[in-house]
Amino acid sequence: MKQNSSYSIRKALFLIAFVLGILTGQIIAQSTSGIVSGEVRDAVTKQPLPGANIIIVGTNIGTASDVNGYYVIKNVAAGKYILKSSMIGYEPSAFTDLIINPNRNHTVIFELRPAVMEMSEINVTADYFSKPTENPVSFRSITPEEIRRSPGSAEDIFRVMQSLPGVATAGAKSAQLIVRGGSPDENLTLIDNIEVYNPIHFARTGESMGIISIVNPALLQKVDFLTGGFPVKYSDKMSSVFDMTLRDGNKEVFNTDANLNIAGFGVMLDGPLIENSNMVFSLRRGFFDILTGILNKPTAPSYYDAVGKISYDINNKNRISLVGFYYLDQIEREGSTKEESSSWSKYDYLTRDDYGAAIGINWRSLISKNAFSLVTASYTSNGWNTLQGTETDRTLKGDDIRENEFTLKAEVNYQLTPKLEFKIGGQIKYIDSRNDSWSAESTTNSGIIIPANTIFYHPDPTTKSSLFLQSSFHIFSPIVISAGLRYDYFALTSENNISPRISLSYNFTNGTTLNLAWGKYYQLPASYQVAPDPRNLFLKSSYATHYIAGLEQRLSNDTKASIEIYHKEFSNLIVDPDISDLLINTGSGYAQGIEFALQKKFTDGFVGSASYSYSISKRRDYEFLDLYDFEYERPHIINFISGLEVGSGWQIGAKFQYASGNPYTPAIGVVKKNNSFYVVEGAKNSARYPDYHKLDIRIDKQFVFDTWSFSVYLDLWNVYNRDNVSSYSFKADANGELTSTPRYDFGITPILGFTAKF
Repeated sequence: MKQNSSYSIRKALFLIAFVLGILTGQIIAQSTSGIVSGEVRDAVTKQPLPGANIIIVGTNIGTASDVNGYYVIKNVAAGKYILKSSMIGYEPSAFTDLIINPNRNHTVIFELRPAVMEMSEINVTADYFSKPTENPVSFRSITPEEIRRSPGSAEDIFRVMQSLPGVATAGAKSAQLIVRGGSPDENLTLIDNIEVYNPIHFARTGESMGIISIVNPALLQKVDFLTGGFPVKYSDKMSSVFDMTLRDGNKEVFNTDANLNIAGFGVMLDGPLIENSNMVFSLRRGFFDILTGILNKPTAPSYYDAVGKISYDINNKNRISLVGFYYLDQIEREGSTKEESSSWSKYDYLTRDDYGAAIGINWRSLISKNAFSLVTASYTSNGWNTLQGTETDRTLKGDDIRENEFTLKAEVNYQLTPKLEFKIGGQIKYIDSRNDSWSAESTTNSGIIIPANTIFYHPDPTTKSSLFLQSSFHIFSPIVISAGLRYDYFALTSENNISPRISLSYNFTNGTTLNLAWGKYYQLPASYQVAPDPRNLFLKSSYATHYIAGLEQRLSNDTKASIEIYHKEFSNLIVDPDISDLLINTGSGYAQGIEFALQKKFTDGFVGSASYSYSISKRRDYEFLDLYDFEYERPHIINFISGLEVGSGWQIGAKFQYASGNPYTPAIGVVKKNNSFYVVEGAKNSARYPDYHKLDIRIDKQFVFDTWSFSVYLDLWNVYNRDNVSSYSFKADANGELTSTPRYDFGITPILGFTAKF
C-alpha cells in the first residue's frame, strides 16, 4: 500500500510539473482588462456616499461614486492593485488585495468612518486596519485574498485563523479554533447574521476535531474575528466570535470559477440576475476520501456543501438578501480499516451522517439619513446519526439527533450626533430538538464498567429571547467609550441573565492607541448536555468575565504592532462528576495571557506577520479541589508568516508554527481485576504532549489569457516532516505490561490546487 501511495504522489507531482512546463512555454503575458465596481457607504448609518473618490493607487485610474454610492472602473489591466476610497469628512480607506482578471468584475465595498478629529488633524493616509467603534480590543478582519494565499491553510478560513495571536492549532487534522485557552464549543460562528452550529465538516458540538470549513472563501466579503471583549449584539458564547459576511454578486458581468483542492471540486457562479438584483453561489464536492486513500489512511469520508446569496434592491433605501447553505458529511468504515482509537476500536462497523442547513432573509432599510435597521428571519436545521456495531449486530451503539430553530432578530442603528451612536435590538428563537441514543455495556481500559444506556429526549419546543442596547460616544476627539447591556431569557430552564459590557479607546497623536474592555458573557447549556438525564434541566448557564487591555502602534500606513493582556474568570462551568449522565454547574477556573503581534498588509509585493502568545488556562471541577491544567492550554505559541511576489505571476509564502504541548492524563501503571489487566490513570492532565512545530511553504503561479485566467498552487505542509504527537493510546496487554502507542499528526503533505476563472 505504501508503494502505491508513493507512486500516486509522484504521478500527481509529475502531472503538475508537466502542466506548468506546457503553460510556461507559451507567450501568455497579455494586457487583458477587467472591471472593479462596488459601493461606498457610511460605516455608521449605511447611507450611500455620492461623490466619494475611488482611485487605483499608483495609477491615474479612478472614478467617483454616483447618487446611490455605486461606482464602476472599467478597462483595468489584469494584475494586483491597491484600491483607495476617500471623501471629505471621512477617514480614507484602502483595499490592498484587488486582483483584476480578464473579462471579470471584482466587487469592493467601502464603508468609510466619519472623521471625528478637527480638519487640521485628519490623517489623509488611507486606513489599512479599520475596525468598528464598539470593537476596540481583540479584533482582526481578514479578506478572501489573505485567506487564499496563506501558507499551510489550503485556502481554508479556519486554518488561517489558527495562526492569529491567542489562537492555538489543534493540529493539521483539525480546523477547530482554540481561543485563549477556551474550548471549541465556546466560539460563536455567524454567516450573514445567521448562526452556524458546526461550520466545519465532521465537527460535532463538544468535539475538537473537524476537517475543513463549509464555506468557500471566494464567497466572502470579509471575516471579522473577535477573540474577546466582543459587544452585546453577540451572545451565548464565552470565548470568541467568528463573523463571516458573504459578498453580494457583482452587477456588471457574469463570472464563473472552477477549482480543485483539498476542499474538493467546486464551481462558483457570480453575477447579475434581473434588474436591481445579483447572485453568488458555490457548490463543492469534497475529495478528502481520495486524499486519505492516497496517504493510506483508514478514514475515507465524503462531504458536500452549497452556499449562496441573492440580493435585491427594492429601492435606494431597502435591500433584501436571501442567504442559504447546506452541507452533508458521510463516513462508512468496516472490517480491517478500523483505527485502534476511541470507541471505534471496539466495533467493526461504523456509519455516520452529519448535516446542516439554513435559509434566511436579511432586510436592511435606511429609515432616515442617520439611521438604518436590519431584520433577519432564518430557519436552521442541524443533526447527525451514527450506527456502530459488529458484523452480526451493526446497531450496538448509535444516535439520532436533530435540532431545528426559527430565529427572528432585529436591530436599529442610530447616529444621534457625529459623536454619539446608539444600537438597540433583540431576538426570539424557537427551538425544536430531539436526542435518541443508545449504547451497549462496555468497559474502559482502566476497568470502569459503563452500563448499557438509552436516551429518549423529545422535549416540548422552547424559546430563547434577548434584548440589547449599545452606545458609543466620543467624550472628546481622542477618547471613544462604548457601553452595552444585554438581557437573555431561556424558557427551558427559566433562566434570566444580564450581561453588562464596556470598552474604551484612547488615540494618542503619535499613532498609538490604548484600548480597554470589560464584560460578562453567558453560555446556556446545549441540548446535547441537557438530553442525557432529566435532572440536567436544572443546569444553568456557564459564564466568563473578560478583562482586556492593549496598546496598538501604527508603524506606517500598512504596518502595525500591538500588545494585549487579558484575564478571563470562569464560573458555573458544566462538569461531569462521574460516569453517569448527570451534569452539574460546579466548575470554575481562569485563563490569562499576553499577546505580541506585528502585522504588515500586502503592499509593495510583500506581506508578513509575527506573533507570540503566552497564556495559562486552569480549571477545577469543585471549589474544594485543586486547579488543574485545562486540556486546551498551550502556554507558548509562536507564528511567523510571510509572502512575496517574485514576478511573472509567481508568489511564494512560508509559515512557521510552534506551540507547547497540551495537557493529557497519563497512564502510570497496571492493575489486575477479575483476572484481567487494566490501566491505572495518573492525575488529571498532569502530563504534556511534546511541543508542536512545523514549517509550511506555498507556491502560487497565475497565468493570464485573453479571456480567462488559470492559477495553480502547491501548499506543502510540515516540510521537515516533524512527528507531532496528537495523542497516546494506553493499553494493558495479556501479560500485564503497559503499552503506549503514539498517534501522529500529518507528516510532510503536499496539497495541490487549481482555479480557473472565466
